[in-house]
Amino acid sequence: MKAKLTALTSLILVTYSCSSDITEPISSFSFRGDTISVLKIGTYDECQVNSKSINSDSVLWDLGDGRLSKDTAFLLSYPKSGVYTLKLTAKNNNGQTSVSAKKVIVLDRVLKKIVINYVQWDSTNMSEPWPRGFKADIYFQMQMFTDDTMSPYGFYSKCPILYTSSTVKNVNNHYYPPIYPAIEIPVSEKIIIDKNLVQFAPGNVNKAYLFSILAKDSSGNTYRLVNNAFYGFGFGITKDDISSNTFIVNQGGYTSYDLICDFE
Repeated sequence: MKAKLTALTSLILVTYSCSSDITEPISSFSFRGDTISVLKIGTYDECQVNSKSINSDSVLWDLGDGRLSKDTAFLLSYPKSGVYTLKLTAKNNNGQTSVSAKKVIVLDRVLKKIVINYVQWDSTNMSEPWPRGFKADIYFQMQMFTDDTMSPYGFYSKCPILYTSSTVKNVNNHYYPPIYPAIEIPVSEKIIIDKNLVQFAPGNVNKAYLFSILAKDSSGNTYRLVNNAFYGFGFGITKDDISSNTFIVNQGGYTSYDLICDFE
């Protein structure tokens, strides 16, 4: 009996000794190497996330929107705005787990105003689709570039209109600052700009916006002053900085404008 008790005691001690050698995992991770607990990014922005877990043999990420990942490091990005909880589960080969979580705030780029920096057209140049007078009413229009059929020249009437701004009356055909201040058109609607769709329209059907500055003359005829369907002038994102709450799209040319957006 004493021998059996001694053997049982030894078995318990050995089992306890082995289990005490197992170190539990500790889950942790960083955003771009930073240990902040809350990350703020815009839609489609990318952020490197890295597992800093110790004593783990595998990891499982839950991005909070139905997506999972088993990589120790990857580029985090969200197509839709919202508040997400990013969770990391670290696991060792003995089935022990540890979970850490951080918040990700994803914001939209919302158009706040259109700034028309300058305007120019030659009313005598019949080869260009410009107004036939020295003054015209001008406005901004945003379409989805779904069809590259152009009719008449400079217009894509088959592309759906997403937004049309208010109209600025009687703008001179040589409107330049600093003699004249830039024209600001406020945007009261919530117009979300997807930065992935900000590119030259040609060759990007269903992958680009069509931004235009249009003019209407005294006869009621509409003309294109500038849009991103024609190469030759600069166009693109000039500022994308969530820390300063600023996103700007610019196009140059005979007529130049800025689209000023906030992150919301």
